[in-house]
Amino acid sequence: MLAVTWQSRLLPYCERVGIAGSVRRMKPEVHDIEIVVAPLIVETVDLFGSRVVEMDMLEQVIEARLQAGDFTLKKNGPRFKQLELPEGITVDLFIVRPSAQWGVIFALRTGPADYSHWLVTHKSYGGALPGYLKMKGGALWYGDELIKTPEEEDFFQAIGVEMVRPEERVAGWKH
Repeated sequence: MLAVTWQSRLLPYCERVGIAGSVRRMKPEVHDIEIVVAPLIVETVDLFGSRVVEMDMLEQVIEARLQAGDFTLKKNGPRFKQLELPEGITVDLFIVRPSAQWGVIFALRTGPADYSHWLVTHKSYGGALPGYLKMKGGALWYGDELIKTPEEEDFFQAIGVEMVRPEERVAGWKH
């Protein structure tokens, strides 16, 4: 499977890699591959041991593979990249920075869109999100305090919703 191949290719350059989207939901037809990644950041030092710069290993390998012609880069932002593969399928990379936000991003990128929208819509508007919480910058907040969600389960627990298995998350979600 192409998604697993790409997961394996990215893993050496990331702290964490997870297949999301319709592949994770085990849909019979998949039109693109969605992968959530937390890049591996390596500090480089000079000859005297002084820190010089932090190097994002994911950015390094994407640049190298782009130059090698392994894919075409359709979108190239700091939190989202879209690669078009020679096979005609796209790989959407959702980049988690910092990794404490993994749970939120992984849940939302697993989808489907209706379910993800329900998760981040306040209860007063028919969603799941308690009124005292807010979503901002791909993270969950209580006032000015970031709520760490290093795992998907942490996100569901923080919003007080029972976690639904990915394959049971369907389009047209009504809770």
